[in-house]
Amino acid sequence: MNRRPVYSKDVRERAVRLVLISEHDHSSRWAATQSVASKIGCSPETLRAWVNKLEVDSGAKPGITTDHAKRIKELERDLSRA
Repeated sequence: MNRRPVYSKDVRERAVRLVLISEHDHSSRWAATQSVASKIGCSPETLRAWVNKLEVDSGAKPGITTDHAKRIKELERDLSRA
């Protein structure tokens, strides 16, 4: 059975920073994502999701933030127990 590798928070943050910094050196953000992903050993799609999550959490992109999603899960869990 295949296990998904677990990347530390530090590795994820560094990889996202590299994509955002090196984006201008590539033809597109996807090209930068592919380049950085190959260097750290994750899939480009995984890294793309990390970049998107950072943009939502920072308010640069619309969506549900990580903290908000966590709070919703807690409330749903509380409702199911009641």
